[in-house]
Amino acid sequence: MKLRTNRNPVAQETMRVLGGVDVFVCETEDTRAHIIEGDCEGGETVYSRIYPLKQNEVSKSVVDSKHSLFLTTMIMREDFWKVLSPEVKAVIKDAAIKAGRREREVTIQDGENAKQKLIADGVNIVDLTKEETAEWKSKAQAVYEKFEPTFSPGLVDRIKKA
Repeated sequence: MKLRTNRNPVAQETMRVLGGVDVFVCETEDTRAHIIEGDCEGGETVYSRIYPLKQNEVSKSVVDSKHSLFLTTMIMREDFWKVLSPEVKAVIKDAAIKAGRREREVTIQDGENAKQKLIADGVNIVDLTKEETAEWKSKAQAVYEKFEPTFSPGLVDRIKKA
């Protein structure tokens, strides 16, 4: 199968190691058009994007693999961060953590709402069996090993424990 994934090398490698997947790289917003054009048969996305991007019009099945967790990131220029007082940095860090947690709550609920709408609309939702999940986890170990040196020390271990 040819499946769409994003430009992130970790996502691409994850798709490759799962086997039976030919990777097609494009933005998630362009997935629908590429399915119509025959460039791919489907692709990675999240429930909450399926309806807004009209992907439901071209795909009648969803494999709910839970293979990836998308994170919210806040980015600030280092030279600006360095001139802030410790008190201001603490306020920004606290606000960022609270905003991130709230965003995660809303995102999870949006995804669940979209999933329920898909089910109501007759879309086939496929959950991986315990055996399939174990197989995917086993295959994904190669991705962890390949990319661990590119991340902050300890990050991969924290991800594995999540």
